Amino acid sequence: MLRFAILLTSASSENGTPRKQDLSAAGQKKMQTSIRTLRGHSGAVTALHCVTKREVWDLVGDREDAGFFISGSTDCTVKIWDPSLRGAELRATLNGHTRTVRAISSDRGKVVSGSDDHSILVWDKQTTQLLEELKDHNAQVSYVRMLSGERVLTASHDGTVKMWDVRTDTCVATVGRCSGAVLCMEYDDSTGVLAAAGRDAVANIWDVRAGRQMHKLMGHTKWIRSIRMVGDTVITGSDDWTARIWSVSRGQCDAVLACHAGPILCVEYSSADKGIITGSSDGLLRFWENDDGGIRCIKNVTIHTASILSIDAGEHWLGIGAADNSMSLFHRPQERLGGFSSAGSKMAGWQLYRTPQKTAAMVRCVASDLERKRICSGGRNGLLRLWDATINI
Repeated sequence: MLRFAILLTSASSENGTPRKQDLSAAGQKKMQTSIRTLRGHSGAVTALHCVTKREVWDLVGDREDAGFFISGSTDCTVKIWDPSLRGAELRATLNGHTRTVRAISSDRGKVVSGSDDHSILVWDKQTTQLLEELKDHNAQVSYVRMLSGERVLTASHDGTVKMWDVRTDTCVATVGRCSGAVLCMEYDDSTGVLAAAGRDAVANIWDVRAGRQMHKLMGHTKWIRSIRMVGDTVITGSDDWTARIWSVSRGQCDAVLACHAGPILCVEYSSADKGIITGSSDGLLRFWENDDGGIRCIKNVTIHTASILSIDAGEHWLGIGAADNSMSLFHRPQERLGGFSSAGSKMAGWQLYRTPQKTAAMVRCVASDLERKRICSGGRNGLLRLWDATINI
């Protein structure tokens, strides 16, 4: 379990002023050219999901779709992309929604999507046939998650979180209710603990299996845009320019991270370092590390010039997407792992690997396949940009 005391410090120079670390020069040394443009959507890309090995670990036969990307758009379609098919990456188009697609998830056999049309659609991933249409929300669906046992978890701007049984095509429970639209959610399928937050500035924690609310975590003063749950710890990022670290078991705030100069749009946890990474509309990426019972900002990265939209951390790789029409990849060399002294900074080991040239349209969403060192971004112009960073590693 993580325990943090409140310690608000930031990386600074010797004279006490904040120190910004510009790593663009390092990125320029390793520029690459393996970027593909994937065409197919006729509207802006609004949702993007990467199929992970965890989702397909128990597939039978020779079908292997780990590493696929699935996108949704204002053109009301969902598309499945296979990066291994160069020049013919589009594998399938799923039609059925009547308004913008906002959320996508999948498991070993199904794809599920949520839309502004208030519905959740479930497709067979192999045949691409529409299996179910789940209707019970009365506002935009903001989050979908495929769970074990043929269940789907969804959240909506109507303030509700619902559990569905795909086999019976029914909503089996309204898991929780918020007083405002749900914008972000995390669920631990191993413990049954769910965290959801949004426009009411409250992080709500439920024990789904016990059917009860555990906590209403209050402290933020504006919308909560992002949430991450790791074990007993919940991390939230808000429009009030702060991120907060909470204990699930105690229902208390352990730390307030208040060094950004704009809303915090994404938060991430680095399991190898037990550190936190925050991204904001100020364009800064901040790395936070546990230090003597407190937490401090040990690195500020300024390579992006607009809002940080996505952070995806793996063991050795870190993928970043930003609204300045670009994305970046960070690397922590394996030989350095375990080589830090007790007084050294593990989070400082993350170094910029590459930043490809910017695209022509604003990036709306980003998904990373860090095992294959791929980042895919969806643009306002309807194009996907697939960056394969495996060359010359």
